[in-house]
Amino acid sequence: MHNIKEFIDMNENDFDSFFNILDNSFPKSERRDYPSQKDLLSISNYRPFVFKENDEVLALMAVWEFSDFIYVEHLAVDGKLRGKGVGTELIKNYLNKCDKKVFLEVEPPNCETSKKRVSFYEKLGFSFNDFYYLQQPLNPGDSPFRLNIMSYPESIGEREFDKYKKDIYKDVYGVELQEQ
Repeated sequence: MHNIKEFIDMNENDFDSFFNILDNSFPKSERRDYPSQKDLLSISNYRPFVFKENDEVLALMAVWEFSDFIYVEHLAVDGKLRGKGVGTELIKNYLNKCDKKVFLEVEPPNCETSKKRVSFYEKLGFSFNDFYYLQQPLNPGDSPFRLNIMSYPESIGEREFDKYKKDIYKDVYGVELQEQ
């Protein structure tokens, strides 16, 4: 019998394992520090998910749920399982149950690593949207930096994305976007 791999809601006891994978998978500028990350657990539209086997956290996905879309802030698999299809199966199963648009940020495909990441998401049905986007800083003292938006189940134009960006900036980054 094949064991279907699915994310489950993270419980607070899994936070240290969740943060350890996050810490090992993302540079400091792309993740919050431990106390700031833990503070997110009290925010109602922030949803951390984990995948566990034998009570060990092996993958995570952290999303922000809005009324008409999902913003995926982090997706990571423990190093010992990378490249084994676990992340693919987990995200496919999540997307199959999702009835909203889904957005995530990726680095522009300027190097082999970022090209592979974009390709990974494209194979899952995401579209790479080639418009200018600035990720706002997650940590005090950091600067915004250029990323691209990938969207599921279809591509999105910059003007259409602006309405979603306003909510992302406000809830995820604590930045009020001025009307243009």
